[in-house]
Amino acid sequence: MHYKKNIRKISVCLIFLFFFLCNYTGSSSSSAQGFSTFEKAKEHFKKGFIFYNRTQYLSAVEFFRKAVSEYPEYYTAREYLARSYKLAGFVNEAIKEWELLANMTSNNVSVTNKLEALRYRIFSEVQEKLSIGSMELVFSDVYNSVNMGRYRFSKPIDMAVDSEKNIYITSFYSGKLVKLSPNGEGLSIFDKGAGTRFYGVACGKDMICVSDYKDDTVHILDKNLNFIKSFGSTGNNTGEFRGPKGLGLDKDANIYIIDSGNHRVQKFDKDGKFILKFGEPGEYEAQLDNPSNIYIDDNTIYVSDTGNKRIACFDDSGNFIKNIIIKDLDMPRGISLYNKKLIVADEKKGLLFYSLDNNTSSVFNSWNNSKKSFSKVITAHADRDGRLYCLDYNHENVFIFSPLSSVYTNLDVEITSVDASKYPVVAFYLNVRTRNGRPVYNLERKNFKIIEDDAAAVNLTVDYLKNENPSISTVLCVDRSNSNSGFHNEIPWISDFILKKMKKNDSLQLLNFNNDAWIGNDFDWSRLRTIKALRKRDYSEGKAIDKALYNAISSLIPKMNRRGVVLISDGIVEKNSFVKYTPENIIEYAKSHYIPINIIVFKEKDPILKRIAEETGGNIYKANELDGLRSIYDKIKESEEYRYIVIYSTYKTPVIKGWWSDIKIEVDYKGHRGTEWGGYFIP
Repeated sequence: MHYKKNIRKISVCLIFLFFFLCNYTGSSSSSAQGFSTFEKAKEHFKKGFIFYNRTQYLSAVEFFRKAVSEYPEYYTAREYLARSYKLAGFVNEAIKEWELLANMTSNNVSVTNKLEALRYRIFSEVQEKLSIGSMELVFSDVYNSVNMGRYRFSKPIDMAVDSEKNIYITSFYSGKLVKLSPNGEGLSIFDKGAGTRFYGVACGKDMICVSDYKDDTVHILDKNLNFIKSFGSTGNNTGEFRGPKGLGLDKDANIYIIDSGNHRVQKFDKDGKFILKFGEPGEYEAQLDNPSNIYIDDNTIYVSDTGNKRIACFDDSGNFIKNIIIKDLDMPRGISLYNKKLIVADEKKGLLFYSLDNNTSSVFNSWNNSKKSFSKVITAHADRDGRLYCLDYNHENVFIFSPLSSVYTNLDVEITSVDASKYPVVAFYLNVRTRNGRPVYNLERKNFKIIEDDAAAVNLTVDYLKNENPSISTVLCVDRSNSNSGFHNEIPWISDFILKKMKKNDSLQLLNFNNDAWIGNDFDWSRLRTIKALRKRDYSEGKAIDKALYNAISSLIPKMNRRGVVLISDGIVEKNSFVKYTPENIIEYAKSHYIPINIIVFKEKDPILKRIAEETGGNIYKANELDGLRSIYDKIKESEEYRYIVIYSTYKTPVIKGWWSDIKIEVDYKGHRGTEWGGYFIP
C-alpha cells in the first residue's frame, strides 16, 4: 500500500515537471504568455466551479464565459459553460456551446451524445408518440425463476408492476407471492404455506392485494408484503367467493375481485367491506363465463371473459357498457392497458394488442427471428416508460421487452453539483434520464461505476433521494401587482389550504413580486408567521412573473426533500411579465430539477401560465376549485424524486491539494448506458 502511494506521488511530480518543461523551455515569450493567460482563465473557472456546485448556475455562467473568453481552447470551461446554461434553463445557449466544442474537438463522443440527447428530446416532445401496438418492441432482459432460489415463482399465474418498477408475482403451486426489484433481484416473500393457491395480485399506492383461489379469501398486505388483514369465505352470497382470480385497485383503493366460480365481479372498499357485485353466468350482455382477470382505467372496468372469448366492459357502478370482440382471441387471461391499447394475454395465441381508437389488433408471440417464443403467456403489463413485462407460466420467466425507440439510445447522465467538503469523501449529485428526457428511477449501486483518473472507485454508495423522509419545501409566490390587490383578503385563505397541512419538518418561503421579487418570509414552518407576512399590503406597479418563478426554483434546487412552487395571481399576464426570462426558460429550468409549478388564479387561466404549470408537472386551478387547492400539498409531498447522490472515498493524498481530479461516471441499466465526465478540485 505504501509502495502504491509513493508511486502516485512520484507520478504527480513527473507530471508537474513535464508541464513545467513544456511551458518554460526555450526563450519563447509566447509560451510564457500562453501559460499566464491560461492561469487567468483557470482562476475564472475555479470561481465558476464554486457557484456551479452551489447550484447557482447563472452566476457560474458568468465566470465560465470569462474563462473561455480569456482562453478559447479551455475545453473543460466551455463544457461547464454549456452545462450551466442547460441547468439554468437556457437550452439553446447550451446547444450553441456544445456545437462549438464539437467543432473544436473532433470525435468527442460525450459532447456528441449531449447534443443528440437535447435535439432528440426537443424533437420527441413535439412528435414522438410511443405506441406499444406498433410492435416495435425488442427483447431486453429475462428474469428466470429457476435461478432465484427461495424467490422462485413456480408456475406463476399473475403479476403486477408498481410505479417504481418493482414486480409482484403469484406462484400458484408453491403458494407464494414474491416481490422483485427493478433489477430482478428478490426483495420479499409472502408465504401462507403448503396448500395455498395464490392467483391474482394488484398493487396500489400503499398496499398489495392477493387472492387465494383455494381458500376463497383475499389478503391485504403492505408494500413490503407484510400481512395486514384478510376477508372473504366460500359461497355465493355477497362477500363470498368460489375461486377468486384476478383483482384490481381503483384510484380510491377500492378492490375489484374476479369471482370466477360465481361468474361475477365483486367490489369492496380498502378495508374489505362489500360495496356491490355485477355480472352473472351466461353468454349475453352483462353476463360472464369463467372470467379470469380485470383491469381498471378511470371509471371503466375491463374483464377477461375467458369462457366467452371476449372482453367485457362495465363502469365503476357495475353497469354494462359493451363487449369487445377481438379477432384471434381464444383464451384471454391477463389484461392491462397502455396508451389506449388493451394488452391481452391469450395463453394459446400469445399477446394481443387491441387499439381502443380504431379497433385494430395485432399478435405478438415470438422474437429473435422466431427463434424465441412464449410457451404460455399468462399476463403482461407495461410500465410508464413503455417497457413490457410478460409472465410465462410454463417457462417460469418474466420476459422484458423495450420500445425500439429507446433501446438504441444512450442514457443522459448529468452532474448537477459536486461536494468535496468532507474530503477524502466525495459526493456527486446526478440526474439520469432517457434520451427523450424521462427520468430513470430506482437505480441501485450496481448500476453505477466511478472512475477517478483511470482508477475505479471500489467503495461506492448510492443514495436515492426518493427513499428519504418525504417532507416538503415550498415557495409561495404571491402577486403584489395593483391588478391583484383586489384579492388581498382571499390570499391568506387560499394559502391556508397548504399552510394548515404543513408539519414541522416542512418549510415554506413567501416570495412577493410586482416589478421585482423579494422574500416576505424565508423558509419557515410557522403558519402564523406566514399569514402575518401575507397580510401586508405591498402592492405596486408591475408583474414580473418570470423573476418570481425563476427565483423560486433557484431557492428550491439545493433542498434535499420534495419541492414545489405555488404561484397565486389574478391570472393576468402583462407585457412586462416575461422580460428577463421567457416561459421556455422557466419550463426548462423547472424540468431540469424536477420542480413542479402549481398556479392558482382568481380570473381566467392564461394559456402561458397553463402551459408552464402543465409542462413542469404541476396544475393550474381557479380559486374556486376547492378540490384542486386541497390537493396541492399532498401532490408535492407525494411527488416522485429522481435525484441520485453517488458517494465514494478517493485514494488521493493531500500532497496534490488544489489539483483537478478527472472523474468519469458510467451508468448501465438493462442494456441502456450513459457516461458523464467531470471532476473536482482537491481541497
